[in-house]
Amino acid sequence: MRRWFLPVTILTSMLVGLIPGSPAHAEPSPDQTTRKLVAYVISDPDLIEHPERVSEEFRKNLNLDNLGVKPATADGPSESTRARPRAAAAGPESYVVDSGRFPRGSLPDDVYDYATREQCEEHSDEAKREQGWIKNRYSYCQSHMVYIGAVECGLFPPSCRLSGEYLSQNMLRGEGKQGGHINDPSKLRWASFTLEVEVLWARGVFSAPTAKMKAAIECDGGYRDPVFDVDDDYACFPGPDDDTEKTIPGWRANNYAFFELMSDAREPAAANGEQIATGVFHIEYDFDLPGWYFQFVDTESEEGGMRFDSAWYLSSARARQLGSVFDRAVPGIFLSTTDPAIKGAAVHIEEARANPPASWPPNPNKVLPGATASDPLHRIPRAKSAEHRFRADRNRTVSTNTCARTSMPPPPDDPTVPNWDCDEYPIAATYEGSAGPEFHDEDLERGRPVQLPDNYSVRFVARAENQEAGGRIGIWMENDRLLDYDNLFIPVGDGNVSNPPPDNPDVDDSPVVSAGPDRRGNEGSPVGLNGSARDDGGAPSTRWSYTAGSDVDAGATCAFEDAGTPVTTISCTDDGTFTVTLTADDGVNGAVSDSATVTLSNVAPSLRETPAPSPLRAAAAAVAPTQWPVHRARTAFELKVPFNDPGTNDTHTCTVVWDDGRTESVTATNNVCQATHTFTDAGMYTIDVTVRDDDAAADTSGSMIVVYDPDAGTANIDGSTATPAGALVSEPNAAGQTWLHNTAQYQSSSATTPVGQGKAWTDGTSFRLEPSSMEWLVLTKDGKVASRGTGTLNGRSGYTWVIYGWDACSSGRTDCVGIPTDRARLVVFETATGTVVYDHSPGSTEFDVDRIAPRDLTSGAVQLHRTGTR
Repeated sequence: MRRWFLPVTILTSMLVGLIPGSPAHAEPSPDQTTRKLVAYVISDPDLIEHPERVSEEFRKNLNLDNLGVKPATADGPSESTRARPRAAAAGPESYVVDSGRFPRGSLPDDVYDYATREQCEEHSDEAKREQGWIKNRYSYCQSHMVYIGAVECGLFPPSCRLSGEYLSQNMLRGEGKQGGHINDPSKLRWASFTLEVEVLWARGVFSAPTAKMKAAIECDGGYRDPVFDVDDDYACFPGPDDDTEKTIPGWRANNYAFFELMSDAREPAAANGEQIATGVFHIEYDFDLPGWYFQFVDTESEEGGMRFDSAWYLSSARARQLGSVFDRAVPGIFLSTTDPAIKGAAVHIEEARANPPASWPPNPNKVLPGATASDPLHRIPRAKSAEHRFRADRNRTVSTNTCARTSMPPPPDDPTVPNWDCDEYPIAATYEGSAGPEFHDEDLERGRPVQLPDNYSVRFVARAENQEAGGRIGIWMENDRLLDYDNLFIPVGDGNVSNPPPDNPDVDDSPVVSAGPDRRGNEGSPVGLNGSARDDGGAPSTRWSYTAGSDVDAGATCAFEDAGTPVTTISCTDDGTFTVTLTADDGVNGAVSDSATVTLSNVAPSLRETPAPSPLRAAAAAVAPTQWPVHRARTAFELKVPFNDPGTNDTHTCTVVWDDGRTESVTATNNVCQATHTFTDAGMYTIDVTVRDDDAAADTSGSMIVVYDPDAGTANIDGSTATPAGALVSEPNAAGQTWLHNTAQYQSSSATTPVGQGKAWTDGTSFRLEPSSMEWLVLTKDGKVASRGTGTLNGRSGYTWVIYGWDACSSGRTDCVGIPTDRARLVVFETATGTVVYDHSPGSTEFDVDRIAPRDLTSGAVQLHRTGTR
């Protein structure tokens, strides 16, 4: 017996291996024949349309490998390895309802608008997809084909044959609910399902009168952020009638099965939270055939998804505070620009999204979301809490305040409109509303996108039209159970929403592509593109391209953030008009394209704050003269001033006013204004530089340079002035005389620093400046002097001083200043920080010796002694 048993066991294992999906432990029947059911659950639209191909292939090879279909496994339905002609869907699933379903902000008679069997068939292309077709929040359809091959294998000789086959085309329709189940109306959420089984053939062993099929619904669920302890087993579970078993002739006679899914919760209340539960459901098929036929793995349909909630804030009607929806599609509500009841509001949204920078308030970088499911808005349920009410009300307040500005465009001159409303978009009931920037920290903490200032649009709209549109949107949010932060979008166009069936379901139509609305922005900055593309079985592959218009300078280029996604940004190196084109390709039909226009404005160049080697801007000088460059007269001075321009394709001209009567223009190189100049005479020169791009936009700034001449002569200032109020920072009311003593000269023509000293004190105060060292001396041809050095103040080191003097004389002379009295100015500041501690001109940011306003000497004099010809 052992010699007989061992070969039989080996042969049995070999034969089992011939059968797709057979486990190694399969046992033979008493007649030493192994019988196995090979199950397939198929959602491939092409195979569902041509079931005979499935039968022919399995009859030939006892598997569907050549069709790219694997048997169903314990992990789910059949996996398809067929090369699909379409790319996987890039954008989220969505549905759209017409706002006309909610006239005057009222609920329709039929709050569900369930999909009928005929509508599911009309949308068979969508229903045959793995995700099914979601008509609206309450309607789900999914079509699939069940194929079971009965295979038996004999031992002598070792071979397998087909002993029967079963094939049906099945449709599962789900219906979400408002209100609780009859078994517990205040707590138990539920949904109902209808399974329709159309048996196309049952051959061989499947034709036996006793052959049975059982269909059961299963659901795996969980609670989302519960506020009390819950058991996930009760998040989504089948009702009492969780399965239906009939003979296969019985299924032919009555091809319907009915199921329910339940979700347990407490009564709706703020203290209990929204009690959100999510479930993933499928249909499981089991066959019972005469003889020793084994079905080793579950035969499951594609998975669907749904959400149960008990959101107390959705409605004042208790029964409507709990319910269930199919949440795997983003809800949308359509506003028609040809509907006279809401036309003004619809046109406002359409025009604002088409050209956001042109809407009010002005913002060249404005991008308005909410046109598509991939760029959604997010709901604020005002009734949820005081916090939610406050944010929604702030949105409304910010918008109405904007409408109240004197610069706001007035309402149209239309005598037929008695009243006007301030209409806003995005709507106040969304987190994208006008007050978003006020909640920056809150949004950042909760992981929400941060809203940017002035990223909204307001317009005066006829009150009746505005309130009708708002009423429709509000009751739609309630009816379709949009919870806190749920996605939504608001498409706008003419006509109304309809969902017609394909012209010919046997023909793979070309993709539908839109480049989105025209956009405006600035050169060098990202501009949002809101394109879209769809095809019968999902989103096709997409690619953006661009063409520069005739008004764009040669050499300009653009770059997309991601050229392969419909929603992206484009940045260009120059201003002008660009045509952007979105091309979609489904791999079957010819590529399809749509274009939009991007108009970019020029941006003026901007001189940088800290050019090298000299700071051109007066920012440092506004605090104290800490960074003035010092240069020797009659030697070349090189000026280098960098600037920024986001339009990197622009060319630039720099104009330099040297403050000595000479001006020159040069062409900028590598975003730097560079010029060389020789100052003949000593002085303090405020150099102004203007950079201008090829579109005539410009920026101007100036800073000062100190030019000394060691051969110019000597200077002596001895005397006193009145002390202006605020001059002495530590004692702003000091009124005593301020005394100055300053001597300075260069000892030789080669000297780079002068010798001398600077002293100062103010009567009646502790202020006393003693000299330490000299840094530079400027002696001008027209009788002015400035010198700088370091010293101690009240015995403490770390101070720098600048003393100015004007030498007065009668008119007619050029070597002095034509004023009646000599004048002087003292500035003392902390060397390390630039903090001013004394200034004869409190608060002044002018330090050029030619432009200051020095004080009259009340005693003493300014004496200048020139040497040589300088």
